[in-house]
Amino acid sequence: MLYFFFQIADEAGLDYTPLVVKRLCAHLFDRQGSQNIIVDIFGQKGRMHRSHDSDPDIIAAVAERYRQQADDHWQTVMKNIGRLKQDYRKNQNRQKGAGD
Repeated sequence: MLYFFFQIADEAGLDYTPLVVKRLCAHLFDRQGSQNIIVDIFGQKGRMHRSHDSDPDIIAAVAERYRQQADDHWQTVMKNIGRLKQDYRKNQNRQKGAGD
């Protein structure tokens, strides 16, 4: 998910704060994302003001604009995970067979 946000960062022109990223994750991927990772990457020590980009209307508009790209990205991610699982299982079965 975060990789997707880096891909669209320049074009979207958002002030990526943890709240903006969290809301985009929810809108685009129906997931929260890891709060600790989001804060580590997008948090700014000493920041006192909230980004106007965290406004729900702005988030909804950006989500609508990038929904198809996000769906395509998520499908690719899930296919890659499935392929890795299959490769892992094949490797485990091969090792079990060699150990007999």
